[in-house]
Amino acid sequence: MRVETSRIFHHHNSKTGKITQQAIDFEATHPSSRKSSQFWLVASGNFIVLVSKLGRPLNNSHESSLTPKRLRLDQLTSGTRESAMASHNATSAISNRRHEPGQPYYLPVELLTSILNLRFPDTDDRNRSRKDMAELYDLRLVSKLWKEVVEDTPTLWTRVSVPDFPTTVVLDCLRRSKCHLLRISIGRYGHRKNSSDTHIKHLDLLQPHSHRWRTLTYNASIRPLIDYQRIKDFLESPAPMLQSISADLSAFRPVRTVNLAGGQAQALKHLRLTDVLLPWSSNLLHGLDTFVLWIQDTISVEEIVNLFTKSPALRSLRLDGRGAEGLNNAMPIAESTPDTTAASLEDVTILGYPPHFTSHILSHVSMPNCTSLSLSADFTTVGDLDILGNALAQFMPRIAEALSLDGRTRLLVSWEFTYEWSSSLEYEPFRFSFGFSGLTLESVIEWIRNLVATLECRLELEVILATSPRRTVEALGECNDVTKLIVSREGEPLIDGDDGDVSLLDYLGDVRADPVDGFSWPFPNIQELCVYGAGCHPLRVFGMLNKRYLPDTYVKVLAGQGISVRTPPQIDLSLESTDGDAITMAVLKHHWGVKSLNQEELGG
Repeated sequence: MRVETSRIFHHHNSKTGKITQQAIDFEATHPSSRKSSQFWLVASGNFIVLVSKLGRPLNNSHESSLTPKRLRLDQLTSGTRESAMASHNATSAISNRRHEPGQPYYLPVELLTSILNLRFPDTDDRNRSRKDMAELYDLRLVSKLWKEVVEDTPTLWTRVSVPDFPTTVVLDCLRRSKCHLLRISIGRYGHRKNSSDTHIKHLDLLQPHSHRWRTLTYNASIRPLIDYQRIKDFLESPAPMLQSISADLSAFRPVRTVNLAGGQAQALKHLRLTDVLLPWSSNLLHGLDTFVLWIQDTISVEEIVNLFTKSPALRSLRLDGRGAEGLNNAMPIAESTPDTTAASLEDVTILGYPPHFTSHILSHVSMPNCTSLSLSADFTTVGDLDILGNALAQFMPRIAEALSLDGRTRLLVSWEFTYEWSSSLEYEPFRFSFGFSGLTLESVIEWIRNLVATLECRLELEVILATSPRRTVEALGECNDVTKLIVSREGEPLIDGDDGDVSLLDYLGDVRADPVDGFSWPFPNIQELCVYGAGCHPLRVFGMLNKRYLPDTYVKVLAGQGISVRTPPQIDLSLESTDGDAITMAVLKHHWGVKSLNQEELGG
């Protein structure tokens, strides 16, 4: 019998940290019949039980069960409306029947419940899909006992996702979850037929249970066909048990101010807002762990600084103003705000706001334990770079440590006048990323050099070239700090200019003759060249190498005539190839300009 394991579920004891139950989800195929069956192999304590996943418990020759035919979720919910008089206690039912003679296959109700909770957890942040709910309803078809356990385990029904779930499933979840806290996710209804009626009906069903909301996600990035006031009333429902709110009202610009949860969610830890604001006096801004604000409008930098006083345990801050208009026209920030310490802050992201806005926050809030800093801004003058550099003073020792660990940092050229300089190691003790828009590449590289020189570190750049305007490529070609070049464009990479396009490979092979310096080539110090996904045929790469690396005999002859040749260092070359490129790849591997060759096979 062939067995394929697809998932392993573990249940941990919260006190000891040890695994108390394990469930392995696998498929077994009989060698003669070639029929496949899906099972759970469950281990708990000193015994192991094999359970059929979709059919019935093994050896279940006595228990009546329904045919485990796969049905749609709306079909699975039809005809299952039970009255309160018909409900049973699952624990007593199984406890009574599992000890009957000839019935050794019954699982203890506690173990079966644990298995189900492992498969359908209530502890993670993922939404439960329609497919997951269909599987849960499928399990009710295994037997009468399984049906009782599934329906009488409240933690299996605490997630509600609309409009994905049919209304009957929503009703089942609200009823069977009993008094347990709910995780509510409301997605985009769009302009489907009767979507407004369905939307309103779902809000009407969920709103009376606001006192049980644990998490709430509301996505109105596409304008729904219902009145904004109805949505506002829903979002302002008192929800004292809420721990997480994610609200997107970007379809209702200009930005609205909403008193989410009636301002009564004392346990709130995570707040994520898109084009919606809370009153800055709201109690919801106190005691946060995570604050994310994506808003295409101006905001008060003083209120952001005050946020650290209201939420001293804040661990993650993300402010995203990309796409907003008029931010750079904001008035200069006064330098009178008292300093604040954010001792718990680990992750800071500020994108799209003016340099003086970002600098004000970094200058007035001490972040001694920050391990990740990501900034981007539109710069109107080179002086804006100096403003940002001064605000980075508290992070300089950590940037120096990151540079010393790797030595090489990453420069992404995503568009003309749009660049990002970042640390390259994923697990560095301090990760940084600085985005620049509106400035020339020369001014950005000069700022990077000055910052690195201040730290007394050595600058090495790994350049990722996603676009190749001529001025940008030529500026990089003159940069001695570039030691690795990655070309990520699809198709043949071209240097586009007013007088026509030039192949990047041809540019790399262009020799330059200078009366004093002799022969040299652009990107004089690159030691690694990666052209994955760039459509560079190996023959074209071979031609570039022949131009870039002269044979030693030629170099000696030229040297004898007093002509200097500044031969670039050998490179570690990475590129794509097909089965028909075997001969070319073999030649490339032994080329005198290639130190090592890494290839990605694309097939015939």
